[in-house]
Amino acid sequence: MFCGVNVSKVADGKISEYTKWMLEWSEIMNSKEIPNSIKSSVSGDPEPYVYAVTMSKDAKEFGEKMEEVRSSSDFQSWFAKAANERISHGIDSFMMDLQPGNDDAISLSEGVIVGNVWEVLDLETFYGNVAKSREIHEKHGGLVRSWNIIGGRYSGCMQYNVSFASLSAWGKFMEDVREDQNAFYQEVMAQGKISANSMNQVVLDNPMMVK
Repeated sequence: MFCGVNVSKVADGKISEYTKWMLEWSEIMNSKEIPNSIKSSVSGDPEPYVYAVTMSKDAKEFGEKMEEVRSSSDFQSWFAKAANERISHGIDSFMMDLQPGNDDAISLSEGVIVGNVWEVLDLETFYGNVAKSREIHEKHGGLVRSWNIIGGRYSGCMQYNVSFASLSAWGKFMEDVREDQNAFYQEVMAQGKISANSMNQVVLDNPMMVK
């Protein structure tokens, strides 16, 4: 699976225009049969950033679909609107390649995504810890996906996502997982080494204004 993400925020006083603009983006992606999703940050960003996400089965399909989109008149008009009318401010853009052994179905997260970005220092130790973490998180109902980030602020890092149907499902998970996760933290500390640096954590959900 291959994923493209563009992050933006609303220009001052432009929420109505921005909402319409983002819905137009989704309609264009739908017309090209590209799975897409719009998420908004609940926590982790300095203000509510909006994440426009597209999914493809692999990088080849992603490249073909994006070439088709970028050459279309409707997308070019949509893109020009933001520049001419200053509807939004761009924050970041990047691509992500799903790591082997993860869920490879082309599906988008239904609700909440908790994304953790890691700068990996010790591959063997870190990915051993990731395998244990995934087992714990899936045991308690999270959908886990690990990605290689290409481009953007965290280029070259790994993103570990845990997804949930809703904020209430995420909240229940946080309480249910606490005992197992604390025990796992003790195991990690007993290793006596730092295998990765935490670069960022963000909680995303379906936006209130843009659906």
